[in-house]
Amino acid sequence: MKKTLIIALICCAFPFFAMAQDKIGVVNRADIFQLMPELTTIKKTLDDKQAQWENVLSQSRDEYNAKIKDFQDKQDAMSESIKAVKQSELADMEQRMNTTYQNAQADLQKAQQDLQQPVIDKMNKAINEVAAENGYTYILDSQAVIYQSPKANDITALVKKKLGIN
Repeated sequence: MKKTLIIALICCAFPFFAMAQDKIGVVNRADIFQLMPELTTIKKTLDDKQAQWENVLSQSRDEYNAKIKDFQDKQDAMSESIKAVKQSELADMEQRMNTTYQNAQADLQKAQQDLQQPVIDKMNKAINEVAAENGYTYILDSQAVIYQSPKANDITALVKKKLGIN
């Protein structure tokens, strides 16, 4: 009976001993990401792409407004069937503008993801290297942690140093 009790206590306590050996750290990924030097180039590229789309959309809007004004100026002299055709053309044009706007948003979002992914990968690689070099079992993002003790092992500074950023 004593042997069984001792074995049971050892088995119950083993997970706690194993867990005590885990080293957990936190990192502020958002802070590191905002300091990555590549973001300047990414922002410029995205701003240029957005300006191109704004130019396309502005031209479409100007053309649409001109056609609306032309329609309004001439509608009194139009037959009902010609009015219906012109209104249909304007509705089609408006739909194309909406589609172009949606395409612009999707294109800009995809470009942002494509440009940022290598930076995220570089940051994650540095986090993994710092964790491995310092014997961490787990690294948590400090932005996603509900509670973080002031005694928590914050490796943000070590990751920034590894990446060569301040």
